Amino acid sequence: MFGIALIAILAITGGIIAFIGDKLGTKVGKKKLTIFGLRPKHTSIVVTIITGILITTSTIGILALVSRDVRTALFGMEALKTELTTLSQEVSAKNIELDTSRSALEAKTAEYVILTTKVQETADKLAAIATELSTAIDQRDHIARQLDETLKGYEVAQGDLNTAQQAIHTLQNTKNELDVRVNTLTAAKASLQTDVDNLNDSTLKLRQGIQVVREGSIIYQAGEILTTTVLPGGTSQSDTVQALSDVIYKTNQHIIDKLDIEDKNLEVLWVAQSDFDKVVSDMIATHQDVIVRISAGGNTVYGEPIVGHLSIFPNQQIYKQGQTVYMALIDVGQNSAQAETAVMGFLQQVNKVAVQQGILPDPIQGTVGAISGTEFYDAVNIAKRYHGKVTLTATAQNDTYTAGPLKIQIHIQGAL
Repeated sequence: MFGIALIAILAITGGIIAFIGDKLGTKVGKKKLTIFGLRPKHTSIVVTIITGILITTSTIGILALVSRDVRTALFGMEALKTELTTLSQEVSAKNIELDTSRSALEAKTAEYVILTTKVQETADKLAAIATELSTAIDQRDHIARQLDETLKGYEVAQGDLNTAQQAIHTLQNTKNELDVRVNTLTAAKASLQTDVDNLNDSTLKLRQGIQVVREGSIIYQAGEILTTTVLPGGTSQSDTVQALSDVIYKTNQHIIDKLDIEDKNLEVLWVAQSDFDKVVSDMIATHQDVIVRISAGGNTVYGEPIVGHLSIFPNQQIYKQGQTVYMALIDVGQNSAQAETAVMGFLQQVNKVAVQQGILPDPIQGTVGAISGTEFYDAVNIAKRYHGKVTLTATAQNDTYTAGPLKIQIHIQGAL
């Protein structure tokens, strides 16, 4: 109804203005009036033009006055376009953030499922140990009762002393064996209970980590090396336990210093007791130096405990000082870009050969060493002078063992 009324008003207004303009034009034509010194004919034309302008102006003015959309179309179209472009860019950015957060949430959920399964398995083992412990305690109590009865019989039957003493001795040995078994099972139960408690704590922190994954930051990636050290193998159990404990303690302190934690006694690094005991056994069994690595067991968000994984490797000499690591005939091309690509490919082959020979690579980057930018570009500049094929030889700068890192020197000769 509003649109019909508006059209009617515009039609009536235009008709009135046209009528007035026609009358003025006719009157001017009949009386031969002039304005601005024009001829009557031209004056009539001017009046007609002015009338048309008034019709158009009044139409636009009335529409702008009564309709906000018309005002926006006339005066705010550029602002609307700018605002629409800005909103589109913001929507795209938010969609990217949403996809990133969704991926992080899925990874945390998968890790939580694995950890929950491990907790359940450990709880089942704990229940089995508890059942076995209860059975052993019952047996011990039964034997103890038999021992008491035998002792009473010994006091009554002095004539059967030898037989009673043998029975007492047998029952005492059986009781001692069961006592040892009970103590062993009790220690195993305590160890498993400690693991369950630690896993429950880790599970709780993982649940909290899932809730804050959108704003948390990963401080250690899964497999990232926390520390690498060389320890002697074949030592006594006490010395091995002490040496390995010192490595874990120093790693814990290094993490505290790195994260700038005020409480220096806080235990931020957790290593499973079973993992620790296995490494101790392996170190005692070997008769050579071993490399001990502590790596992050999973992606760790700031505020969570770091689950460490222990692993050992035999520490052997891989290269002697000056020994050739890798040699190849390559084409360095005619310009700097081709020379850089050729030298970079050669270094990748050096890294591959060193890993095959037994040097431990970085689990994240897969590298066994590093070369400075100065050394790299010096090699590129020398190689590109030959404008063609050259022989590149990489030699070890010093004696290199399994733990690495490998430091090399590049020798360049023109192809014959």
